Amino acid sequence: MKFVPTDELLYWWPIKIPVPHPDRPGQWKTETFEMQFRAVDEDRIRELQEEYAALKNEAERLAHQDDQLFAAAVDWRGVVDDEKEPVPFSQEMLLAMLRAAVWYRSGVYDSYHRSLVSDAARRGN
Repeated sequence: MKFVPTDELLYWWPIKIPVPHPDRPGQWKTETFEMQFRAVDEDRIRELQEEYAALKNEAERLAHQDDQLFAAAVDWRGVVDDEKEPVPFSQEMLLAMLRAAVWYRSGVYDSYHRSLVSDAARRGN
């Protein structure tokens, strides 16, 4: 297979969120959905990191802590409401999810970071 560079690389990645099981004390269950990410170029990542580092106080940093994720997150599928209806993707809905519980934030960020490094690199191969 030949490599074809593109101006914008979009890819789907599974998001796995371990949450405490509601009916089994001391046990976990894994919620899953897929998120579409955009490959963000290194210059943009560096720019976002410099902007974050220049913020003056904790409130500003808190307001911008997810900017790098927002630069990459494009869409999702498999996210539904209580009536099992699809929830349209938006940065506002993603932010609400990240703030809803520490497990959601951890699961999204862990899955996103896994999408950036191949399994071989994680294993040291």
